[in-house]
Amino acid sequence: MRTFLTKIAAAAITSIVSLSAVNAQMIMEIDPSLSAKAQPQQVKYKGMKAVPYYYFDEYKIVYAKAGWLTTNSRSNIQGTISSSSQQLAFTMINGVGDTAIVNMSKDGLVQSSQNSWFPNITMSQGSQNVTALITSSADTLTWGLAASVANGVFTGAIKTDTEEYKLVPVKRMDNGRVAPFTLWVGFAIYRGDVEIGAVQATPKRNIWISSDLPADQKLKMAAFCLAMIIEEQNEWLVN
Repeated sequence: MRTFLTKIAAAAITSIVSLSAVNAQMIMEIDPSLSAKAQPQQVKYKGMKAVPYYYFDEYKIVYAKAGWLTTNSRSNIQGTISSSSQQLAFTMINGVGDTAIVNMSKDGLVQSSQNSWFPNITMSQGSQNVTALITSSADTLTWGLAASVANGVFTGAIKTDTEEYKLVPVKRMDNGRVAPFTLWVGFAIYRGDVEIGAVQATPKRNIWISSDLPADQKLKMAAFCLAMIIEEQNEWLVN
């Protein structure tokens, strides 16, 4: 009996170790400079809603709806979205009660092929497009997101009135392997040549946000990352 129990215990330990190894292999590769300033925060969710109420670390979605939410902030990207097939909005809060509102459009076209905020991103008929506006109670600065996939090629950026962050698709896992059967597993966010954040949408959901960012930028970065997870998971409310 003792030998049998010993074998069972050994098998259980082996399974745990193997599972840990598998989980480790499911983490997206990020730049060492970011890994020194951010740990992967697993994204979980509550509820069986059309858009799950995702949460991670101190951030959580508390409301989501079809259509857009009204905000007091204005930006140069507002009013440029047309022919949108679907819209949604969600509200996210942090641990001290600051609020971020995200208004998203899917497969919408900009009125001109290249708009003033994102001159390097062309959204055309037949491409997969996503745009978003992110505002917060912490400040009056609006963040804009534009991303497009045409013929398997991704272009995307986050922009404020004063800064622009590059979005770079990531396909490699942290064990060096390239993820099969997918164009990418997530996105790295760069300010210049420095990676300041990252979001992994598959096969696990993880978010990294640099500790160097001030609280108001962390809030909007968190909201942006959740917006990209919603987009990558194709979780959109029906109008």
